[in-house]
Amino acid sequence: MKKMKTTTHVLTCCSLLIAGAMICGCASDHQAKPKPAKAARAERPYASNPSKIKFGEFKLVEIKATELNPRENGEGNRRSAAVIDQMLQAGLAGIWPALKVIPPGGDFSKSGDRVLQISPVIDHIRIVGVGGRVWLGVMAGGSDLVMHVDYRDSASGELIANPDFWQGNNAWAGAWSYGATDNQIRDAVVAQIVGYSRGNQ
Repeated sequence: MKKMKTTTHVLTCCSLLIAGAMICGCASDHQAKPKPAKAARAERPYASNPSKIKFGEFKLVEIKATELNPRENGEGNRRSAAVIDQMLQAGLAGIWPALKVIPPGGDFSKSGDRVLQISPVIDHIRIVGVGGRVWLGVMAGGSDLVMHVDYRDSASGELIANPDFWQGNNAWAGAWSYGATDNQIRDAVVAQIVGYSRGNQ
């Protein structure tokens, strides 16, 4: 009986030692492998800096066709970029009815008047389509859109504003809305750009 008690005691001690070692090992691994930092994009301030010159001072306004970052040049992204381009031009025409649109590959005019030159760029885009949401749901991941817009004074060539605009959702929001919040990302970013342009008039 005494021998059985001694054996049980030894086994209990061994179990505790093994458990302790495992806990320490896990703690060491956790310390050695910290969680990766968030993408730098998520930490950037968006549309925070006002223009150096009020846009209302310009006689004419021209906008280039929205440029897509070559790294994002997939077929679906090109279609989304075309939609964003149309929405943005329509929104800015509400501020400047005489807005002149420069076609893809074109350059700003050589007008003798002072012109506000606008160059929008899609820096990053990932928008999950409705089909992807229906079939994959949460597994399709989140959507996000980052745009950068340069506003330049034609008279001096000076860059007077270059804000960034961002909108995104997580996979769960996209899944629960069956893709509605994914599509709203484009609307939200265009609204931010139009709002910024109007606010700096």
